[in-house]
Amino acid sequence: MENIFGIPVTSIMNVLLVIFGLCLLIGAYILIRNRIVFRMGVRNIPRRPAQTVLIIVGLMLSTMIVAAALATGDTLNHSIRADVYNYLGYTDQVISRGGDGQTDVAEGDLDAAAGGESGARVSMSLLETLREETADVEAIDGYMAVVSENVPAIVGQAERAEPVTTMFGLEPGAVEQFAGLRDLDGNTIDLNDLAENEVVVSESLADALAIGEGDQFTIFVQNAPHEMTVFAVGEDSFLTGVQSPETPGGFSMPLAHAQQLAGFDADEVSSIAVTNAGDEISGADRTDEAMAAIEPILAGTEYSIDDVKASNLEEAEFAGNSFTSLFVVLGMFSIAAGVLLIFLIFVLLAAERKSEMGMARAIGLQRRHLTQMYIAEGLTYDLAAAAIGAALGVGAAWVIADVIGRLIGEFIQIEPFVTWQSLVIAYTLGVVITFVTIVISSWRISRLNIVSAIRDIQEEPKEREGRKFLIFGILGLIVGGLMLFGGAESGSLALYTMGISLIPLCLAVILRRFGLSSRLVYSLAAGAVLLYWVLPWEWVAYIEPEGMSGDLEMFFISGIFMVASATVLIVWNATILTNLVSFLGRTFSRWLPAVKTAVAYPLASRGRTGMTIAMFSLIIFSLVAMATINSNFEQVFASDDATAGWDIQLQQGPVNPIDDLDSALQEGDVDTDQIETSARMSSVGFGAARLRMPGDDEWGNYNVRGVDDHFLTESEMPLQARAPQFDSDDEAWRAVIDDPSLVMIDAFAIPQEGTVQVGGPTFQLEGAEIDDGVIEPINVEVGATLNGGSQEVTVIGVVDQRVSMLWGVFMSEAAFDQVFAQPTSYTYFLRTESGVDHTEFAADAEAALIQYGVQADSMQDLLDEQLSINRGFIYLVQGFMALGLVVGIAALGVVSFRSVVERRQQIGMLRAIGYDRTMVSASFLIESLMITLLGVLSGTALALWLAYQLMTSEEFAEIGQIDFTIPWGMVLLFGFIAIVAALIMAWIPARQASRVSIADALRYE
Repeated sequence: MENIFGIPVTSIMNVLLVIFGLCLLIGAYILIRNRIVFRMGVRNIPRRPAQTVLIIVGLMLSTMIVAAALATGDTLNHSIRADVYNYLGYTDQVISRGGDGQTDVAEGDLDAAAGGESGARVSMSLLETLREETADVEAIDGYMAVVSENVPAIVGQAERAEPVTTMFGLEPGAVEQFAGLRDLDGNTIDLNDLAENEVVVSESLADALAIGEGDQFTIFVQNAPHEMTVFAVGEDSFLTGVQSPETPGGFSMPLAHAQQLAGFDADEVSSIAVTNAGDEISGADRTDEAMAAIEPILAGTEYSIDDVKASNLEEAEFAGNSFTSLFVVLGMFSIAAGVLLIFLIFVLLAAERKSEMGMARAIGLQRRHLTQMYIAEGLTYDLAAAAIGAALGVGAAWVIADVIGRLIGEFIQIEPFVTWQSLVIAYTLGVVITFVTIVISSWRISRLNIVSAIRDIQEEPKEREGRKFLIFGILGLIVGGLMLFGGAESGSLALYTMGISLIPLCLAVILRRFGLSSRLVYSLAAGAVLLYWVLPWEWVAYIEPEGMSGDLEMFFISGIFMVASATVLIVWNATILTNLVSFLGRTFSRWLPAVKTAVAYPLASRGRTGMTIAMFSLIIFSLVAMATINSNFEQVFASDDATAGWDIQLQQGPVNPIDDLDSALQEGDVDTDQIETSARMSSVGFGAARLRMPGDDEWGNYNVRGVDDHFLTESEMPLQARAPQFDSDDEAWRAVIDDPSLVMIDAFAIPQEGTVQVGGPTFQLEGAEIDDGVIEPINVEVGATLNGGSQEVTVIGVVDQRVSMLWGVFMSEAAFDQVFAQPTSYTYFLRTESGVDHTEFAADAEAALIQYGVQADSMQDLLDEQLSINRGFIYLVQGFMALGLVVGIAALGVVSFRSVVERRQQIGMLRAIGYDRTMVSASFLIESLMITLLGVLSGTALALWLAYQLMTSEEFAEIGQIDFTIPWGMVLLFGFIAIVAALIMAWIPARQASRVSIADALRYE
């Protein structure tokens, strides 16, 4: 990848390397100037191996998450780029018949770009002109005329068949400039050696049809059969018609033969391919030079040039950046939990060594020496943990790549890959995050009371905090105010909400300086922040400036502040739990002492208890919120309206048109009496249609559909909004039939905040406002890239987002024919009688129509496939986020192991007054269970409320109303995993505590 969050990777790496160097310099300074202090810090590392392992596990999580996110982005970027290089080969630009602008072709549509669209023909005279006028241009290596058509291929009596293959006609004399045709042994194939009906078949098509050299197969062009003989099996490449992993490939032949078969004149071709100087990779670097030389020649003509390779490489970069951003933002929950764990670890280390630090201070060590001692220890942990985390992160990315490959391998060949820059960034960022946290916690640790530390007793609570507390509170108040002001001025919802959340918390810190009750001020401040986040968004909007907008980062910000405020409320009001336990203990009197002990100890250490609760709460919050939001979105996209009431979809190209669908099906022995109704939709390839708002200079890509009267009247396509002059959806659809200037558009064209789009349409309907199902008519301009035609139409309705299987601009066939010269594909929709097996009927229909190049699918099967891919990605992201549970479990393990040491004398006293081993063990287990439960319940409740607010908000109501549902199975699974893992982690120290000898425990110091 070249950019992360819009910032160049090299810039990020250089900055991090500088900061990393400063961290090392601090460590080196301590080693050189205070060697004894440094040795006092690092000597503690080997003293308790089990604890050291837990500490390293906690410290490495941040690095692991960042490394996994970056490596996943690298993998997607590399995989898409590899597909571009593999399937375009040496083809860098394509010249086709089009309008006055370039066409950006999305990944997966390389065939449309490379071969040109059906019906668009290029004159061979242009080829000669280009060769003459650019002969001295160093950036251009050559040109090649290409004829491309999609045709069906059949072996025998349809024993084996492929409804869509690519027939390529190539200029024999120009093929070598594009790296040439090669057979599977690497030998060069000369197209001049092929007889009239001989072709070079791609390896993938040969495998699909089980054919080889000398075998024959039949293709249909203009509904006429033609026998082809395999001259050789070639490598999969652009030259053999392979343009994406999901296509079965194609076959190549000399240009003249392809022109004859496709009905082209001798001076007509589909497109002209351009190859730049260099190989398939370096050639893309000369795109700008080549375009600058060719564009003036095409100016004022009906032809345009598309930088297909460069634009697809940009798409690859964008895809990698988008997924990296997504994983990093969602992984920040785990990173935040990791930061809390670091604080907790060093607080516990300080508690363990309290007497030792008190003695060190008593004999002359200063606070800065204690700080340096812990920095030295922490930096040693940090350097090792970051290296382990980076390695495990790459391993996690490999697993993620395997899962993604299983999900979308049909469309993109996923190949695990990571750059050294990403590894450097992950390692240095992990070290820096951890080091900064260590420095802050080390400074906090050093501020101890010498007498209390030597005696190893709790310090007396202060009636008021010191002046430094006041200074930090004032600084925080200033920062919060600046964020509030900056967010209001810039319209940044993230800055505004952070500012408004920081101000109450900083006020509480300031008020604490003046002696007010800690419980009172912290509870009020946390309650105010939590109230701000849980109030209905429509209420909060009254105190927010207009025009505020946020993105995916709002998910993280809301989670952080909701969890933090809820945790503060819990730990400062946890005495309610003690009273509740006492009340319930009457029923379980035998275990009441163990329960009370389990509750009392965490309440005496609010800091460590709060941090542990917050860790579990953060991760559960992110998992439950994502699962719930996805579950409700699926309710929209997988509703009964998703298929618009159609059962089966038949797709075909224009090369072999079907004059009468019913007759064609009957000839193939398909029982058409099972069909209730049918409809037809005409389309042009993605990139061949474009839209723009009137007056705009830039076009945006969007699908445009020409539909017949049956489609408009028989489809079940509810409108999310319609123009006010129409009283019903049916009336609005009827208007589209009667008036060619009226169209409908799908809800995905309405701009939406917080969405992450990789590829796909680039047009958005500006100024569209939906108010209670009403939208004012909006004019848009529809243009055809291939013939340069355009027409202004009026959008009178927005198709409900629940119709998820069909999207685009819907216009009548008459309006479609006015703009586009010829469709590039036809789609027939069938509605069958009740009880018909749609999958089986689709298979029969495809077999019957194989000579027409028809691909038939059950609409429900296609929907299920889409949902399966979507669920797979959600589960993948949830699994990535669940890495944070390791943080919480590690924290609980650190706390539990420390508790056994810290409470050794207490355990001896309890055993001496009658506690048996079971009660001691139960006390520790109940303590861990209570902390985990509080975190799980807090995170779950907050996540469900946030999801409910989102799904029932006015903003979401604009794109589809739903009945809010909770995926209880997933919610309970997350809670169960967290609780069981926590109990397992607590069982070892609990068992250790129960085996402590009474005499040894009482003598322990």
